[in-house]
Amino acid sequence: MIQIEAIHIEEFRGIRNLNLTLGSKSFVVHGPNGSGKSGVVDAVDFALTGSISRLAGAGTSGLSVLKHGPHVHHRDNPAAAKVSLTLRDTVSNQQAVLTRSVKHANKFTLEPDTLEMRAGVEQAQQHPELTLSRRQIMKYIVTEAGRRAQEVQALLKLDRLDEIRRLLKAAQSKTSAEEGKAKSEVRAAEEGMRRHTDLSSLLTTEITREINKRRVVLGLDPFQTVTLETDLKAGVEGDAAQATFDKNSSVRDVQALVGWLADTTSLATAVGQLNDVLGELADDPSILALLQQRSFVDTGLRLVSDAICPLCDKDWDDVDALRAHLTEKLARSNTAVELQRRAQVGARAVVQELRTVRELIRTALPHAVSFGSAELPHRLQTWSDDLIAFEAQLGTVEHAADHADRLATDPLALPSEIVTQLTELLATLEAKPDQSTTSAARGFLTIAQERWMRARLARADHAKAAATQLTASTVYQTYCNVADEVLVTLYKTVEDGFSDYYREINADDEAAFKAELEPSAGKLDLLVDFYSIGMFPPAAYHSEGHQDGMGVCLYLALVKQLLGEDFRFAVLDDVVMSVDSNHRRQFCKLLKERFPDVQFIITTHDEIWARQMQSSGLVGKSAQARFHGWTVNDGPAFEQGGDFWDRIDADLANNDIPGAAHKLRRNLEAIMNDLAESVRGQVTFRPDARYELGDLLGAVKGRHGTWLRKASSSADSWKNEAMKHHVEELKRARSTAVLAQEGENWAVNSLVHYNEWVTMTKADFLPVVEAWKRFLALFTCSTPNCDSWIYVVGHPGHEESLRCSCGTYDLNLRSK
Repeated sequence: MIQIEAIHIEEFRGIRNLNLTLGSKSFVVHGPNGSGKSGVVDAVDFALTGSISRLAGAGTSGLSVLKHGPHVHHRDNPAAAKVSLTLRDTVSNQQAVLTRSVKHANKFTLEPDTLEMRAGVEQAQQHPELTLSRRQIMKYIVTEAGRRAQEVQALLKLDRLDEIRRLLKAAQSKTSAEEGKAKSEVRAAEEGMRRHTDLSSLLTTEITREINKRRVVLGLDPFQTVTLETDLKAGVEGDAAQATFDKNSSVRDVQALVGWLADTTSLATAVGQLNDVLGELADDPSILALLQQRSFVDTGLRLVSDAICPLCDKDWDDVDALRAHLTEKLARSNTAVELQRRAQVGARAVVQELRTVRELIRTALPHAVSFGSAELPHRLQTWSDDLIAFEAQLGTVEHAADHADRLATDPLALPSEIVTQLTELLATLEAKPDQSTTSAARGFLTIAQERWMRARLARADHAKAAATQLTASTVYQTYCNVADEVLVTLYKTVEDGFSDYYREINADDEAAFKAELEPSAGKLDLLVDFYSIGMFPPAAYHSEGHQDGMGVCLYLALVKQLLGEDFRFAVLDDVVMSVDSNHRRQFCKLLKERFPDVQFIITTHDEIWARQMQSSGLVGKSAQARFHGWTVNDGPAFEQGGDFWDRIDADLANNDIPGAAHKLRRNLEAIMNDLAESVRGQVTFRPDARYELGDLLGAVKGRHGTWLRKASSSADSWKNEAMKHHVEELKRARSTAVLAQEGENWAVNSLVHYNEWVTMTKADFLPVVEAWKRFLALFTCSTPNCDSWIYVVGHPGHEESLRCSCGTYDLNLRSK
């Protein structure tokens, strides 16, 4: 995986020209809203992927990289907008410069273009999820189980799982429908054979008996037993083999159709059930509308990422209100789904009845051609074609509703005079002279063979369809079981990492936190512990700040699972602001200690939070860029490296003494919060937790003195003369620094606000600055690459050491 050494941006988004040096280290970009920070994120995103995620997705209709990627002054010159990243491959340690222009966004140059560097860049291109923004966090936490599964599986590159699942499900449904049709064909074929042989059931012994009766008449050897493979007219020779008329069979065929038309009770029952459902839909047309919109709304709900409706681009007050609206709409469509199910059941029953009558028409049609009126064959064929088309229209609830009138009045759409003509045909057949015994036998065996062949083929087709359907169902179920089993194992690993990270950030109040990720058939449920009371959805009781913390922790666990040791780079765009302020230091510790080899590029509009990242050792003093203004003509005004002392020096150079005093006071207030935490300063409790500088300063100085005395006692007990001498030097430095600080402290308070009697000059204020520098140096590691505050290690009452992050400053507090 790659890391970023440097960034160069020209005429891109809101940036005219900008250079940042990152050195493959974690880096923070901070400044007020609207100062251009996001332009850096967009630039990294664009350079690596050729796209800008901020210009894609819901609510971005009409936006494009080509049109809106260049700075507004170069909107017609996309070639001027380009980004260059100096990259380092973490495996080979090679470096190269990747350059991409907006004009040719799908191409990039790499210099030098080595196999190792290109492989690193291509790997980064495949992982756009390495850039995380605030609006993306919640798609992992507060979202529907189906949407969460999609987002998580997309991040883990498992999105093909659901695609394959859907394809297998579609195959299962298709093969099930084909098996049903094949089964209907078996019933129709066997009914035709049963009617021809005039048997109540097609038992092998009875079929063999009826066939052998005719074979004996023709002087042919009887069969031992008739099977599906038996040629029933074997031995029937000459022209007699072409005989296709059997009077009795013909009469039964036409009689069956006439009899069915005389008693349509079963059809009426099926139509009545379907009409009941369609009547409910007619009474409340909104149900049908909800049904028609269900998949549309479901898709829209899964696409919600901000307060803009992905279906109509309408702005909402907030994303939660939009999501709640779509969720409610989806819930109301559940009634429609149940009606749809009932309608489908009713429609299938009606279709089965229509298929029955079509089969009867099919068997009667040859007799109508040979012995019926001139119009009858045409009317029967037209009627059958109409029934086929009508069956097709009953495949969906919407189309069935369109044909409600026909279902209510005349579902068969019986042609005029058809019953009369069929009755005449039946009379004609019955009036035919009886065939000779030999002719009747020949006709019987010829027709029997045709119908037996159809039954054999129908059974074979059904066996094949049933086997296919069983295979499809088995494959689908096996795939679901195996996929869920693998996902359970995978999610258990993610679940453990997620819980562990969250506990570390919230160790003060949720040290027993745990989470459960439960995958099932394309869904992913998430339950989290709430103070050991029970497991609930994240939004049930946890605050938004805690939910956001969960989102970041789950994201880190997922990316760690996805990339493993290749997780070496990530961009966190203002996401840490969503972690509540009481836990940001722990978050810094998490990133620093759990992901020591990962380069985090973090943006924030909170300068104090940026300074906390530095004081915790997550980023170095020079690994930060401060954006402090933006204009459309010049882009962002920024500075890299340095700290508030540099800004104070700048104010002093301009003789802005109140400005320097304000910065000193503001930063001292924030620093004392950090120092009070790191050295465990003891202050008088305030219910609003709003402590003044003086409250914290006294606590910090007092506690620092306590630890030095304890370190001295420890050195005595261990007879460590070198450490004893070192602690005495620290004490002397402390005495000098504290004395100077206390002597100059009055000036800070006086100069922050207007005081007519205060007319301090630069020369007067410089000693104040120097006094505070010396004081803060007491709590700072002297190693340039560390530059962290010292802090106490060990549980209260069992403190072990006072040390810095790198270990250069390390005082033992344990006595022998």
